[in-house]
Amino acid sequence: MKKTLVAAAVAAVVAAPAVSFADVKIGGNVIQEFVTDGDQTGTDEDGLESKAAVDLVFSVSEDLGNGMSAFAKIHTLRDNGGSGNADQVVGLKGDFGTIVAGRMEDFTEGKVSAMAATDSSDALSIETNRAYKTGRAEGGLAYVSPSFNGLTFGVAGYALANGGASDTTTTVTVTGLSTNASAAGGSTQASITSTSAVLDYNNANNLDMDNNFDATDIMVEYSNGPLLVRVAHENVDAKATKAGASGKDQKTTTIGMNYKMDNITLAGVYYDVENGQGTDSNDVDGYFVGAKIAAGANTFGLGYTQETNINKSGTTYTKQTNGDNDSYIVSIDHALSKRTSLTAAYKSLDDQDAGKDADNFAVGIKHVF
Repeated sequence: MKKTLVAAAVAAVVAAPAVSFADVKIGGNVIQEFVTDGDQTGTDEDGLESKAAVDLVFSVSEDLGNGMSAFAKIHTLRDNGGSGNADQVVGLKGDFGTIVAGRMEDFTEGKVSAMAATDSSDALSIETNRAYKTGRAEGGLAYVSPSFNGLTFGVAGYALANGGASDTTTTVTVTGLSTNASAAGGSTQASITSTSAVLDYNNANNLDMDNNFDATDIMVEYSNGPLLVRVAHENVDAKATKAGASGKDQKTTTIGMNYKMDNITLAGVYYDVENGQGTDSNDVDGYFVGAKIAAGANTFGLGYTQETNINKSGTTYTKQTNGDNDSYIVSIDHALSKRTSLTAAYKSLDDQDAGKDADNFAVGIKHVF
């Protein structure tokens, strides 16, 4: 009798959450890579390094009836022991299309530039437009239409966090002051003379403070069999860039294409940025071409990217803030199962502005769940 009652109680406790959380799904991946760099000196990339990444995604959906459903997703990241938030969204889906709100990537980055992902490495990348991308942002509100004979469009706005107070400068007499110190909400930098230091406390985050969306992004997609084409245009208000109100709107136009032929996928992305970070001299364009080739348990990846910066004087030169202005990557992914694979990649960088090259090798193991 007692055993029956205990068994019934345990069954009730175990069964109850299964009903409540029936629509919750957990997914993600765990990646461990070891990266070596034998050419570029004076950086933290020299020697052998561990590069680890964990993606954990919780997603939930609910049927609201009449062909409409609600959904939400929380995506967290843990790279090299650190932690951060990726997407945190909630939305509605139906015959009218999809409405989504929260923290998410823009169309330019998440839909178009993402088409250049042909390699198997998480640590190595030749991603396009790494200098002036908007990436993920808070306060996003996006609408994606249903497909009209393969044609889809989307529009999004981002209400970024408002800026803080203006910069302040104070001169004080001190001794033994560190040249660099941190403070909540900004940074403190000191220029030291023999007996005094000028403190420039920056507690402004240089973001817009009006009632409008600080960034807008539109996208058009066409899908027809093996062909997928996406075009996006993003505008970031000058007051939401580092240049502030005195700068110009940052404008990014991106075009991407994928074409599948049996076991081969061809990829190409072109982008053009005007007034990067609100500065009119930061005009940059570049392109990516690559391919993925599936052969049994192996998937080979190839990619090449080049970037050119043109300033107002007409001078043309290759330059990007992270130095990736001319590079290629080759990789292989060997599947041990549907969810586990071994990876290897080689990346070559030709940094023409800095006048030096760098070669990176990476090997790793990945498990998707």
